[in-house]
Amino acid sequence: MSQSPPGQPSKTKAILEEVDKVKNVMHDNIGLMLNNNEKAQNLQDKTASMNNNARLFKKQTGTIRRQMWCRNMKLQIIIILVVILVLAVILIPIILKFV
Repeated sequence: MSQSPPGQPSKTKAILEEVDKVKNVMHDNIGLMLNNNEKAQNLQDKTASMNNNARLFKKQTGTIRRQMWCRNMKLQIIIILVVILVLAVILIPIILKFV
């Protein structure tokens, strides 16, 4: 049985310290990875929510656009009818005068 040289325990100690350092770095890396994964999941959830809101907004704007178009057409028809009525009131007596 040979005795270990006097520097041997310090080598083992150095290796164990290095292993502990690597272990701590790996624990930190795993923690960061889990944190990044959680952030990515939150970002994905927010993206899905924004996508749904965008679809709803697009649907509502289409509905409002149709409503505004109908109101605009009704207003234009009313204006045209008023103009025709005014012209009829003015032109019918003139035409009947010459007939």
